[in-house]
Amino acid sequence: MARFHIRRRCPLTAQFWFLGLDARQGDLTLRGFCKTPTPHGSSRYTLDGLSLHSAGLTLLLPGEPLHFNRRTQTFTRGGRTVPATEGRLHLRAALHTHETWIAARHGAAYREGLVALHRPPRPVMGALDPWRAFIGGLPGMPVWGVTVPLQSTAGSGML
Repeated sequence: MARFHIRRRCPLTAQFWFLGLDARQGDLTLRGFCKTPTPHGSSRYTLDGLSLHSAGLTLLLPGEPLHFNRRTQTFTRGGRTVPATEGRLHLRAALHTHETWIAARHGAAYREGLVALHRPPRPVMGALDPWRAFIGGLPGMPVWGVTVPLQSTAGSGML
């Protein structure tokens, strides 16, 4: 398994941990992601312009696709670096859609249960609060058994 240098406060650190559990438990394929083997690392999962891999992700956008490299935690588009806040802003809707599907399937407290059951590594634990703000900051998104209003992330810089 590849080792990644991850930033503890990046919400995508926790999101990738959850996506890995979703893949192992079959939720990605159940949701409709197409699983394709790759020559390096894990399989690639693709649905509606979002392509996930253990090394990162790609989101199809008008013009150039957005790439996120998990190892370096950098976003690029058309070969140019994209600021993390802008990259995360582009991803929010796609990740919100996935988290809404997961919450509808398993219940609003499901992610909390995964954390309690699997006790994630320290970098993931350090990224949980930023992840909660990132995902929970979208209207109507149930996270950790509550619905967090959009205003909860105002001024926090957690995009």
